[in-house]
Amino acid sequence: MNRVITVRELIEVGGFDETAVLAGETFLEKELLGVTSFDSPDGHKWLRPGEFVLTTGFPFLTHKESSESGLIKLIDDLVEVGTPGLAIKLGRYIESLPPKVITHALNRQMPILSFPMEKAWSDVIVPVVRYINDKQRMELVQTHAIYERFHRHLTSGDPVSNLIPLLHDVLQSPISIHVPTLKWNWETPPAMRKDETIVYVDKQIGQHAPRWMLNQPLARMTNGLFVRWLLHDQKVQGAILLRQPDRDLYAWEKVAIEQSAALLSLEMERQRTVSETYQRFRNDFLQLLVSGKYGSRHMLIRKAEEVGWELAEHYIAVVISVKPHSSPDVETWKENLTLLETIRRILSMCDLPILFGLDQHNRILLLMPATENDESAAKGILTDLMTTLALQWQHPVYLGIGRLHHSWEGIVQSYHEAQISFRSATHAIGLANAPLLHMKDFNELGLERILFADKPGAEAHALAEEYLGKIAQYDKEKNGQLLYTLQIFLQVNGNYVEAANLLFVHKNTIKYRLQLIRDLTGLHPENGQDQLMLRIAMTVHSFGYQA
Repeated sequence: MNRVITVRELIEVGGFDETAVLAGETFLEKELLGVTSFDSPDGHKWLRPGEFVLTTGFPFLTHKESSESGLIKLIDDLVEVGTPGLAIKLGRYIESLPPKVITHALNRQMPILSFPMEKAWSDVIVPVVRYINDKQRMELVQTHAIYERFHRHLTSGDPVSNLIPLLHDVLQSPISIHVPTLKWNWETPPAMRKDETIVYVDKQIGQHAPRWMLNQPLARMTNGLFVRWLLHDQKVQGAILLRQPDRDLYAWEKVAIEQSAALLSLEMERQRTVSETYQRFRNDFLQLLVSGKYGSRHMLIRKAEEVGWELAEHYIAVVISVKPHSSPDVETWKENLTLLETIRRILSMCDLPILFGLDQHNRILLLMPATENDESAAKGILTDLMTTLALQWQHPVYLGIGRLHHSWEGIVQSYHEAQISFRSATHAIGLANAPLLHMKDFNELGLERILFADKPGAEAHALAEEYLGKIAQYDKEKNGQLLYTLQIFLQVNGNYVEAANLLFVHKNTIKYRLQLIRDLTGLHPENGQDQLMLRIAMTVHSFGYQA
């Protein structure tokens, strides 16, 4: 039952004297639901929780002297029942309360009043019951008015943001509605800043709601702030924050908050449905991008606008999944959807222009915008994003990163590389600072780019074209002998002197040419893994590759 009247209010309504409080003055805010009287030793057995007690104290006398033990036992019995306080008619059978009884009442948080001799029980019971009935009637009237106001808001088609001034007007208290994923950060008055409570709310977003939150979504924080958690599928989506005086909420105030929560949940569900539909179109658009079969640039720009995206000039592809291998099962699809929602929430809070969705294998695909010839900035943003994700997602994540290739046409190749990197990541060890995150960058791959390719032979040819093509182009333009020098150097297993003798040049000339090869390809012919890559490229070249 809702809060009706306090002991302090009872003193005023019942006509008690200002000096009526004998014990427990600090506990006069205790709530009561009614008033009753008894004068039998076991009368407490028929009390209901919340009933204030009136008594003469007669059952607790021994030889016409007050019995300390009897009164102390009475206090204990009343506390067990849930009695908020009692009043004793002093002067009839008990002249005064013994100090031990007063001390015990204080320890048990039991207010004790002195009931005036000239008053009858009905002089207190009747006005208190009338006061309670009036308050309940008023609460019913106010509750009905609340329902009417929120009904008008719903039927008038007002935007959901108008709930803030409506709720503020009803409760006459600062209000904040906080749903980060939808960028709802409404507050009135504006003085409510992002304090530690809102930071705490932010940390709960997307988390599974604990049992206490499911059972009691409206809760009071230790700093006096009321929080009405907004939940969906047992996960925290946001909160209504309310600053109130140090008291409980009235029933009609709770109704206003619950009506607001219901309307917010309806709007959140509507936007979620729209977002899911939108996301399906975005997934199709991403698939169009990575396929390279999108026709003219004008058509692609128009399709991007239809799904609410503005295209950058260059992108780096990133493939992410919760499972190490492509799997068509529904469980993997659902887990990736949940992970995508977490990523969406992170992106919504930092407002990054990253394209995201699911690819044809139901893995998450990110397209990171990048500037020409500069991967570092985009990959720095990706690192920050993954660091945040690792803090919020306590499960393994596998991630593969492609390289920057110019223009939209380069997205196809970057996506191809990201898939190879992803397969490599499934066999990699997690990062030291995020053991559940397994990440591989195509730039870091050596032989793995061939081992984890769908078509190793085709990838080997691509590798040869990428590296030897640059060397052959240099030889053609500069009339150089870098490709032949590399071939001889590899044949003699990296022996500078022997290579110089076979080419009839000085050893330093060999070193100079190898430095040029490093500058052109980024590979070090002297390094074991890089040398292996160059050997594979030269092998492909020897079987008919034309630079």
